[in-house]
Amino acid sequence: MGRSASIESLGGVAHIAETQPQPDLQRDAAEIWRAVDRLVDRAPSLADLRSHKLELFAVRRWRALGRFIPAEMLDRERRAALGALAAPRLLERVRTAYGGEIIPLKGLEVAARYPDPALRSFGDLDLLAADAEAAQAALLGAGFVEVGNPAIYLGIHHLRPLCWPGLPLVVEIHSRPKWPGGIQPPPSTRELFDAAAGDQVKTLPAAQHALLLAAHSWAHEPLRRLRDMVDVAVMAEAAGRAEVAALAREWRIERLWRSTIDAADAVLLGNDRPLALRLWAQNLEKARERTVLENHLQRWVSDFWIMRFGAAAARVPTTIARELLPKESEGWGSKLSRTTRAVRNASRRRSEHNNELDLRRRR
Repeated sequence: MGRSASIESLGGVAHIAETQPQPDLQRDAAEIWRAVDRLVDRAPSLADLRSHKLELFAVRRWRALGRFIPAEMLDRERRAALGALAAPRLLERVRTAYGGEIIPLKGLEVAARYPDPALRSFGDLDLLAADAEAAQAALLGAGFVEVGNPAIYLGIHHLRPLCWPGLPLVVEIHSRPKWPGGIQPPPSTRELFDAAAGDQVKTLPAAQHALLLAAHSWAHEPLRRLRDMVDVAVMAEAAGRAEVAALAREWRIERLWRSTIDAADAVLLGNDRPLALRLWAQNLEKARERTVLENHLQRWVSDFWIMRFGAAAARVPTTIARELLPKESEGWGSKLSRTTRAVRNASRRRSEHNNELDLRRRR
């Protein structure tokens, strides 16, 4: 690892903290939070801030500036604070119910790196388990209740969410990381546990966590929102850039890592804009929601940012077919109408376009 580390506690949750942060890491971390304030100021609307999950930073910023804060945003702030308070209690219930090893992922661990953990809202407690089925069964036996449509969670990276009555968060037991298709497979769950520190509730090193965050975000949607960039950047600064880059080479996901961190550095640290931000991810720099055209562009070309040219090109026919052919139970007439409207709405925000389509379907 190259630097000494100690286990510290935030709200009863262990995480790795550097004992002697390097000055350049301190400077970069501070610059990240100043950049978030600039992005909040730049966002065209509250809806754009929500699309990037920066509304809690907006509350903090507007309060400091003496600006009016809508009741909706104050409510989101209260719910985020309740979630931050509930997370340790929920984790303790998990520990009591299940004696096996677990690794907290994503929101809870990333929040510990924020200036105030309540600024990083999360609706679920993501826990990686060496035996996900056994963990799920233990929690159900202890009184946790499954929620959500069972069909949604078949064959994916985590099991059906679990809630504990009276607490505002749900638990998601992960059997493996969420990972983009078409690239090198993710590290095994065993490898991640071997790298983690601690006893029952283990902590993943920051370098591993930074890469998992980047891959998870890309698997949902490439370069989708600013908060994902913030999460990746703060975890990378905690680990040290050289260490993350070395691990990315070891995991053979250098392209994915470089594409993600270059975008994050452009919007947060003022580095030169990579091609992605000039072509199909302009929404990041402008702190606005992705447009219809940008959305289609990222579907068509984003594979080239994380794969070798030949592998990405081989996926193009499938991507184009998915874009051009009607969906299941959709006729050609509906498909042509939808395509025409997409062309007409190319410069509009994606949510506005989708709302328009939903309204037409309900008529």
